Amino acid sequence: MLDFPKSERALTQVRNRLVVRLLAHRTFVITLILAVFYCVLLLAGRLTGLFPFWFQPWSVAVVPALGFLIAVLIPMRPGKLAAAHAVDRFHDTKDLFLTLNSLGSSSCEYSPLVGRDAEKVADKIDAEKIVPYQWEHPSLVTACTLGILLLGAYFVPTLDPFGNVAVAKQGEQQRKLLEETERVTKARKAVLESKEVDEENSEGVEKALDKLTKIGFEQAKKGEKRENQLKLNQHQKEIGEMYRKLNSGELRSLFDKAKTDQQLGALNDEEKFRKWQKELQQGSSESMQNEVEKMAEKIEELAKEKDPVKKTEIERQLKKQIKEMSDFSENKAGSKDLKAALQRAMEQLDAAKNEELSKEAMQALKESLDVAKEEMKALSQSARDLKKLEDALELISQAKQLNSEDKLDGEMFDGEMSLEDYAEMYAELMGQQGEGTGGEGMGDSESVEEDDAIKTDFIDEKSKSAIQKGKILMSMKTKGLSEAGEIKEEDYKRVVGEINQSLDAVIDQEQIPPGYVDGIKKYFDSLEKTPQ
Repeated sequence: MLDFPKSERALTQVRNRLVVRLLAHRTFVITLILAVFYCVLLLAGRLTGLFPFWFQPWSVAVVPALGFLIAVLIPMRPGKLAAAHAVDRFHDTKDLFLTLNSLGSSSCEYSPLVGRDAEKVADKIDAEKIVPYQWEHPSLVTACTLGILLLGAYFVPTLDPFGNVAVAKQGEQQRKLLEETERVTKARKAVLESKEVDEENSEGVEKALDKLTKIGFEQAKKGEKRENQLKLNQHQKEIGEMYRKLNSGELRSLFDKAKTDQQLGALNDEEKFRKWQKELQQGSSESMQNEVEKMAEKIEELAKEKDPVKKTEIERQLKKQIKEMSDFSENKAGSKDLKAALQRAMEQLDAAKNEELSKEAMQALKESLDVAKEEMKALSQSARDLKKLEDALELISQAKQLNSEDKLDGEMFDGEMSLEDYAEMYAELMGQQGEGTGGEGMGDSESVEEDDAIKTDFIDEKSKSAIQKGKILMSMKTKGLSEAGEIKEEDYKRVVGEINQSLDAVIDQEQIPPGYVDGIKKYFDSLEKTPQ
């Protein structure tokens, strides 16, 4: 086209509006066609159950989006020739702009005349009037169509004449369950790695025991009984709290003998489970870990096996082993974390039956069994912690007794000393303390039989004023002085006897640390002696 700027600009505006209108019209038509296909497929999928999950409500948005994409990809866009024809038709200019457009860049005698006339008309050209957008009706039809599809996606029922829906739902549920168990397993594995379950004792227990030896025992000084007592009391309180916390948790079930006889007797392989329990009580889980290794070998065998009959038998054996160990962990070991790991393994074994999930489920199953082994190590470490804390409390009790005799001295031995070293040293000191009864000043004693028939000058002068007839003074709830009165000797012994009979049960129920037990029993034993 020659240099006629007004005409050029007007034709460009008209052409652009023609392109937009054509694109909108194509999108509208294609969307309606796709909506019909969507509706047919929706009904077919829902009523036959062959592909029911393809048409979720969000999928309705795909219809207009796909319609617009197809409309954009279709070629044949209107050019300036179409724009010129639209202008000539609207302004009735006798093909003026068609002639101008056909001139191109060629120079003719009448070109200036055509361009002059086109430039005069170009000032009057309004592209919006020449190519108006008629969007109301197409938009309303499109909205209604999509609304109908949305209602169908929500309310058309899903039938299952061929059982495909049930299979698909089960597979989807197994996939979601598998993903969740994998997530939980990885999170628990990270927690166990931070606990360092392969160590002899947990970090908290090691710190408490190291603090006891460094401060409570090594820094004890002869002649400073009060200071030593305060330090020992502080360590006894800290270690006692740790002991009670451990003993009141899962380990309480592990060391409960009454529960052992009741529950283990109901299990199938009683000898094996008793072995597991005994090892755990001693701080070891070697046998249980070996059992898990056997399970891992069967998993490898199951992954390679092609015979469906043999695969079913291996799965049955694996389920039996996992269930037995899970029952043991719940009923006897009392470990919720170990039971949870084994439960995840059981669910993953079920998911492995799905061919689409088989490989992924097998890998997740191995990871769950690895975590189960770590849980066993953690449980055995807790048992070792409990034993170590119990020994420490007994050692503190001995140290306090030696301190009361002013025999506690942290400088008695040089160099690093463990709790075992202190236990040996304190046992030796306690032994020396008890050797004085037959020693110096007593002479060699001989056993002499008593003869009640021999008359002596002995006069029984037992006081009768210490215990008098009256009200019973024993009351575990009353504080302060009792009322004055008398008590019979047989009533006094009966009350004290009843207390002693229930003492063991009370100590066990209140979870008294071992370091306190001897002192409590000695106190109540002293009550059995009738006051003179």
